[in-house]
Amino acid sequence: MQKIIRGFAVPFKLIRNKIFFFIFLNGFLLAMLAYFYMEDNYESQIFKALAHQVRETSSNQSEETILLQSLQLTYNLEKYRVSVFGNKEINALKSNLIRPVTFDLMTGNGACGSYSFVLSRLLNELGIETRFAQMKVGDSFGGHILVEAKTSQGWVVLDASYNLHFRRKDGLLASFKDVQNDWAYFRGQVPDNYNMSYNYSDVQYTNWNKIPVLLPAVKGALNLTLGKERADTYSLRNLALQKYRLLFKISLVIYIITTLVFVKLYIRQSKEIEQFRLSLIFPKQKNKKLELSVSAA
Repeated sequence: MQKIIRGFAVPFKLIRNKIFFFIFLNGFLLAMLAYFYMEDNYESQIFKALAHQVRETSSNQSEETILLQSLQLTYNLEKYRVSVFGNKEINALKSNLIRPVTFDLMTGNGACGSYSFVLSRLLNELGIETRFAQMKVGDSFGGHILVEAKTSQGWVVLDASYNLHFRRKDGLLASFKDVQNDWAYFRGQVPDNYNMSYNYSDVQYTNWNKIPVLLPAVKGALNLTLGKERADTYSLRNLALQKYRLLFKISLVIYIITTLVFVKLYIRQSKEIEQFRLSLIFPKQKNKKLELSVSAA
């Protein structure tokens, strides 16, 4: 009898250890879910307040006014923070690992990238679709980051680093393509401190070669699902606008999977314990079943 019990004890112990591991893992994931939810809610409330400020200070609620007020607010918020934090190295787990948009809002530490993230997040809060334009400077893309906003007239370019927008000859806001095709005209609209190497020579929206194999595969999938034209202008940086929400969703999927595994292990252990209990109560029936199986073989 002791040999039988010891024989069953080994698999029971293994299953029990797995169950304890999944209980710990699920608890950890629940804590992460709570943390990501609170941080996402905090970030959302901040940008809701900024969006409310834009609406309050707008003389009217026209699309153009909302865009330009958002541009102005972002520039005012960030230019002083850049002067304080821009050259400071901030080494913290939260800023280095996650780098939420609230970090860009607080410090402007990412220069034109921070300006663009804050403006894009603000416009999204106002219901305006955006994408990040990685300008080609010299021979490299990404030398300067801009925001393009989708309007009823099409995409328009906004440079929050200089509080800069462009107007076409007909008075409408200009797109990146407009500026690119007539830089000689539009360069007259830039401020005195503008870096003239940012000359709108070319643009990309995602560096699809940054991670070999993976990103080209993603691009191929987008070509098939969205069409090549839309895929070429798709900005992966938009996924980073709400990092805590993204992390919450990823953690939730992992939590659901681990919970299902835990339930499966628990059911398996319960069945094996019940079989072991029955084998102790009815040992003859167990032996008889064993003899039948041996004779059948």
